[in-house]
Amino acid sequence: MVNLLFNSNTKAEQNFMSMKSEPKVIEVVMFEANPGYSISDIEQALTSLNDVVKLYYGFIERTTASNGEGKYIDIVYWTDMDSAKSAAEDVMKNDKAAKAFEVVKPSSVQMYHFDTFNRFEE
Repeated sequence: MVNLLFNSNTKAEQNFMSMKSEPKVIEVVMFEANPGYSISDIEQALTSLNDVVKLYYGFIERTTASNGEGKYIDIVYWTDMDSAKSAAEDVMKNDKAAKAFEVVKPSSVQMYHFDTFNRFEE
């Protein structure tokens, strides 16, 4: 895993606290579950990805949701586009992630990366 948090490419001037509060990139992955898995199996598998994703440099936060009809969305916040795209590529080589991805219907996966331009909190 080239892009892990412990990667030597970490920039010294980056402040961990600012990474937590200022996401620059939002990754959105929409997909369907493979038939034959229970909702509990799917949720457990997708939640297990937290242990993998949290180690990637630039990771801030992840939320996964379901519409109750077998469709899912995964929203991941990153500090920068390079970190997001590098992690998306590298995670496919991770054995623990590969096991979790067994519940995902590959042909249904749609992944997008967006640069943020507005953030509003009240």
